[in-house]
Amino acid sequence: MKNYSFIYHPLEKLHGIIPDLLPGIEKIITVHYDDKEKMIKGILSEKRNKEYESQALNLDKILTVLQRYMEEKNPYDWYSRQSLPFEIEIRSPNPTMNIFSELQNIVLLIRVPDFKNELNDLVFFYLNENPSNFGVTNTINPLTTDNKSIIAFILNNTIRTFINLQNNDKETLKFFNNRTRQIIAQTETLKYELQRTKENYGVSLVRLCKQIVHDKSIEKDRKYSLSYGALEKIKNYKGDIKDLETIINESIAYAESLFVDEQSNIEIKEWHILTELPVQTEKAGIPEIQQADLYGKSVSLLDKLENAALVVTINHLKLTGTNVGKACPVPISAPAISDALYNHKSKINKLLKMYPDKWETIRNDFRPLKNILKDQED
Repeated sequence: MKNYSFIYHPLEKLHGIIPDLLPGIEKIITVHYDDKEKMIKGILSEKRNKEYESQALNLDKILTVLQRYMEEKNPYDWYSRQSLPFEIEIRSPNPTMNIFSELQNIVLLIRVPDFKNELNDLVFFYLNENPSNFGVTNTINPLTTDNKSIIAFILNNTIRTFINLQNNDKETLKFFNNRTRQIIAQTETLKYELQRTKENYGVSLVRLCKQIVHDKSIEKDRKYSLSYGALEKIKNYKGDIKDLETIINESIAYAESLFVDEQSNIEIKEWHILTELPVQTEKAGIPEIQQADLYGKSVSLLDKLENAALVVTINHLKLTGTNVGKACPVPISAPAISDALYNHKSKINKLLKMYPDKWETIRNDFRPLKNILKDQED
């Protein structure tokens, strides 16, 4: 499973990076304090069969020696193998470091400050004595002092840059994780408050309906009650509260109709309650008289001209009879529009007075209609 690089200690991640930076390197050893395991850990990566293999090191024999290296302040130092007081023995699945073993190649030690534990973590680079570490040459010329200074400077800064980036990414993720947790907490709180408000509202609806049923019981001198299912349905009612009394009274009437000539108490069940009242449909903006033939054709004419006028306006054309006629579903001529308006003159004037907010475009800007209005005023 993929994971963030900063989940692991940055020195552990170096074992996957350094072989790409230094393809000719013999091996790399890192030593660091592990906060999770509360111990100093060592890791070795060594080239075998053209591939680098990594494994944990047993540091028990040299912890005291390593501590001296961890306490020193120099950011990096060069050592010969002979000057290092340890070497790696690969003779068992758990290799160990032995002090004063024979050493051969040059070794670069870079110290990485661990401010939390007030010690340095250690990175040992076992390099060849020539530039072949970098995979660009097979020259046998040894590395000069200047070469070593440049290599140490670059590797030291590379490691610190990598660690800083890793720490920055970790802090950034922690910031966003904290922000996400705050958002989740706020959402959960809001969800709880909304649920509580909903429940309180539902309880209020139940009380209201119980009062309606109680009043109806007194009015009709008969015992009415609401079942558990009915109360739950009322609690989840989402309609207009002003309709609730009508809904309950209709439910009572319906339930009562099922107990004709019986004097027993009536319990209002869930299925007695119809929470959606029949909708009274009306044609918006058109009175009953307009639904008859008396005004229907005049309304249709005005609607058709208004829609055509809007098309003309959207296309930034002049609002003339010709342009409006062309924009009609079935194109008509300008004279035909004027004739139609003239024939409906009386009804159109009444409609425009009855509905001052309708047909606004042609009322204000369409000259053939304005002419009809002017003639009517004259």
